[in-house]
Order: sequence, then C-alpha cells, then structure tokens
Amino acid sequence: MYRVVNSPSSSTALGSKLFQNKSGSSFRVWAPFASAVNLLIQPDEVTPQASFALARDAGHPGYWSADIAGAVAGHLYQYAVQNRGGDEFDPGGWPLLRADPCARQVASSDPKLPCLISDPDFSFKAPFQTPSFQNFIIYQAHVGSFAGRNDNIPVRTDANGGTATFSQFGTKLDYIRSMNFNAVQFLPTGEYRGTEGQAYNPSNYYAPEVLYGKADDLRRLIDACHARGLAVFFDVVYNHMDGTDNLWQFDGNNDHRVNASDPTSGGGIYFSAVDTGFGRRPDHDSPDVQRFFIENAAMWFDEYHVDGLRFDSAVNFSSGGLKAIVQALIKRYGQKFIYAEDNDTDYIFGQIGFPAMWDMNSPFAFARAVAHRDLNQVKSLVSRWGFPHAWSAIRYLLGSHDQIFNQWEFDNTKRAWQWDKPGASDLRENRYFVELIGGPLTGRQNWYALAQARMGWALNIAVPGTPMMFMGSECQHYGYWNPANDPFGDHRFDWSIAGDPTGWEMRNLVTDANNVRWNNPALRSDDDAQITHCDPQNNVLGFVRWDGEANVILTVVNLSDNQWDQATYGVNIGGGGDHWHEILNSQSPQYGGWNDSGNYLANLVVQGDGRFFIRLPKWSVLIFKKA
Repeated sequence: MYRVVNSPSSSTALGSKLFQNKSGSSFRVWAPFASAVNLLIQPDEVTPQASFALARDAGHPGYWSADIAGAVAGHLYQYAVQNRGGDEFDPGGWPLLRADPCARQVASSDPKLPCLISDPDFSFKAPFQTPSFQNFIIYQAHVGSFAGRNDNIPVRTDANGGTATFSQFGTKLDYIRSMNFNAVQFLPTGEYRGTEGQAYNPSNYYAPEVLYGKADDLRRLIDACHARGLAVFFDVVYNHMDGTDNLWQFDGNNDHRVNASDPTSGGGIYFSAVDTGFGRRPDHDSPDVQRFFIENAAMWFDEYHVDGLRFDSAVNFSSGGLKAIVQALIKRYGQKFIYAEDNDTDYIFGQIGFPAMWDMNSPFAFARAVAHRDLNQVKSLVSRWGFPHAWSAIRYLLGSHDQIFNQWEFDNTKRAWQWDKPGASDLRENRYFVELIGGPLTGRQNWYALAQARMGWALNIAVPGTPMMFMGSECQHYGYWNPANDPFGDHRFDWSIAGDPTGWEMRNLVTDANNVRWNNPALRSDDDAQITHCDPQNNVLGFVRWDGEANVILTVVNLSDNQWDQATYGVNIGGGGDHWHEILNSQSPQYGGWNDSGNYLANLVVQGDGRFFIRLPKWSVLIFKKA
C-alpha cells in the first residue's frame, strides 16, 4: 500500500505535506540528536502500522525526511525516534513514540498517539482583503465558551462545564457584525491540554483544538467571518511550552537543564532553561526553533487566510529570537496585522519592529479614572505617546480576557479560598467592568456602573488607537469570565442577558458608537488628538481629532456627578462662528440614560470667546461634529 518514493524528501516543508496529485505525502521532522527516525503509518486505527526509515537531509543533517506514496489525507502516522546516545545529554535507549510537532490535525493532546495527514486545500468562497490597519474595531472572543449557555445550543459537556465548537461559534457571527465590529480576535484556537481552559497551554502548535473541530471546520468559520466583513486575528502562544507535551525531549536529548545534575529538568532541542511562570520558554535563539514558529505563523496565513496574529506575552521571548521571527513574518506578510502583548513601546516598536501593540495600561487607566475621578487618567488615554501610529495602540478600556477572567480556588499552601486574579491593589478582583465598579452581584443594577461602562466604550472609539472589546462587555455581562465551572458555577457567555433590557441598552450604545467611528475618518486619523478644554474643578475634559479640514470631531468627557440640564456649560473649542452638532451622547435614553440629557438636533454655534454652550449630563461622553 505504501512505498518510498524519495528518501530524503524532495520537499522542504515541515510536517506532512500531500503530493500535488494527493497520491502520497512528504514527511520532514527535526531531530538533530537522533540516530534513526522511523515513520509509522496506517490507514486506520485497526490496521497494523507500516514502518519506513527516514533519511537525513544532506544539507541539513538535523532534519529527517522521506516521500511516501499511498500516504493520503486521513491516514494516521507518528514517529519512532531513536536517540543517538553517547554523552551526558543523550541517553540512547528504546525508540520514543512521538506525534509530529507540525501535524495539522491530531486526535488528542496525548504525545504518544498518532496524528492525521491533513489536506489543506479548501475552497474559500468569500473574497476578502485584510483592511488597512487604521480600520479595525475588534471583538475579542473565546470559541469554547461563546455558545451553549441559555441559547439552546447543545455543546459538549463534562464535569468542568461546556465547550462549543467552531461551527457553533459560527452561529453567533451575525450578532457580532450587527454591532458594527469588523474584526474578531480569537483566543488561541490550537490544540491545548485539558478541556475547558483559556487555551493558553498549547500542546500541538499546528493543529486546531480537537474539542472545537477539525481543520476544515476552522476554515469554514474564517470564511464565514470574511463573508460578513469580519477580519480574523489569531492569538499565538510562542512564549512558553508545556513540559508534558510532545516537544519535551523530543529526540531524547535532555540539554537545557534547569538543574545541571537532573536530566528530567532539561527539555532538549525546543526548550531553553528559562521558566516563565507559565511554562518553559522555547529556545527562541535557535534558528530551527525560529523556523518552527515562522512556518506555524505562515500556515495560519497561507492555509487558513487569517488577517493577523497577536503574539502573547512578548516579554517572555528572547529579544533576538523575537525580532528574527517577527521581522521574517513582516517581510513576507507585511499586509497582515501582526501585534504584541507588552507594555514597553521602546522595546516593541524600536527594538523588535512590531507594527502594533496592546496598550496594557488602558483598562486600568479607565477603571481608575472612574473609580477615583482622575482626569489625568483620561488624559493618558487621549495621548498616543510612544506609539508610532494612532492605530498602533490597541486599547480595551472595558477590559480584555486578562482583566475579566477569574476563578474562586482553594490555595493548599495557605489553606484558604482565594481569587486566582485578585486584581490591582486599588481595584476590585478581576471581573466584568460593571461589577469591577458596581460590585459583585449588584453591578448590573448599579446605575453608575452601567453609565460608566457606556462611557468606556464611547471613549474607546474616540481616543487614538484601535478599539477592542471582550465578549460580554457589549451587554453589560455580570460576574467574571471562565470557560470552566468553579465553586460559584458557570461563567461562560450567558445569552439570556444579551437580549434583556440592560443588555440591549449597552448593545445600542456599542452599535451606534462603532458607527460613529466608521462615519468619521477623524477618529481613525493618524494625527495626534488635541486637548482644547480642561476643567479640573468640574472634572470635564474635551479633545479634538481631525482628518484634514473635512472631518473634525470633539469629544467631551464628564467624569463627575455635576450636571447641566440647560445649555449653559461652555466648552472651549475656538473658531468663533463655527457650527457643531452632537452625534453621540452616552446618556441618551436608548442607551439607559434619559430624554433631553444632551443636545440632539441643537445647532451649536461657537461664541466670540471661543466657546459653545451645551447640556452636559453627569458621567457621560458626548461627541460632536463640526458642520
């Protein structure tokens, strides 16, 4: 059934790659400390495995490969790797059963089980071009926990909770698009160890998570996103590896030890000796490890048509390795949105060369602004200091998964129950914004918390930066997010509140605010914002953004209980005789505010002293357009 065509392979691709006519596959694996590598292959689980010796590449002796006729899509395969032995880091011994590190599809996270040959050919139906980088409003979402709770969708369940699939997530795309988002950032979609996790513990970098579906299920989801005008960004976890996955001591070598005398403490060829606190750091300085991650990223771009990648925890890379990986990808995929999670702009932009970065201070700045009535925190959000472009700052004032994930757990050391994410010293433990401000259980009934959450998103679309919202924030979700149950119950997205009155009010605000951003190029401009009005006595700030002379936008933030029910509050703007009109008021009645709270349909004329006069509701963001 199987036959060796070439050994070593004529292909240079890592993993298994089907021949052009799909009658067989090439196989290539990196195992520099092996004395032999055999491919074990079978058409199904019941047929005995056939074994074929791979040959060393002449020019790259660390790689082993062969072209095998008859090895077609759906067949199962794995490697038997014989360590060479002969020194303190290479014990020799029996062949090690290993899953292919670059397998495009696996049956599970078990490193000793066979993986599957996958056919990457897929008929993408939706023509789509990655938008220009200034034109993103991002919805961040987790596949497994976005469907299945109070929506009559039967997801997979176990003792820890429920997990949705790629196809079940796809039923929610119209919901996302209806609010005028044009991009979805998925939390990691690759195979990870466990079931209902956040998915930041990767076990198989090239394979989609089995619980979510197969490779083509993920491609169908991306195609469906594109059909609705949604760009797709993936979260990649290249900064740490699990010491129990199939890459640990892959070819038997146990170098890179944490304890020089303990061979079990060394991960071998893929690992460094640095512990990140989440797992061992990969050996990013190795050109072969760099190649592993570069080809992984290229796979997401080429075989899945994703529009961008977020590098998780850039601080946990070696700087030289990170730069090599990122620059190789930018050179090849310069039209794709490649960005980092970090808080050092000099490092990310100046040293590494990323185009964009999460503004990790943005959720804390806004939470502190409302919690402490601190106008300086709002000023920090108006600034784009350190970011080369306005869009380079990805801002998420209401929080990302990092500020909203939590769990109630028992600490065996302290013998006490505690929060996994206790939060900053001056803020509450991690949870959705309305409870961060309004209190657990009561936040969704707290008028101030609801109003301040509306302010957060209205401000998010107005300040320089790329706006991002984590799922649930658009409907004033209660509690905290966790894909798994904890002693306090189920913390997945609750669809029973997405359409209740409180949920609809926030969704109306999000929809209209996003539309304001789309309709006003000034809010996507690369020019710096200018603060034209600062009233520290009343805690009111006004700033202007513009797109040439064609589109000029003023945003006014009232961070207080002070309220002007008549048009008596003067806003400094300059330009005597200019006319302005209000295009968004976060306290409008359809959002949860009240009638006549703002300046709807009013013709606002700048007086000789450079001010125009408005109604200004308490705890509000108002946006005006120059006529």
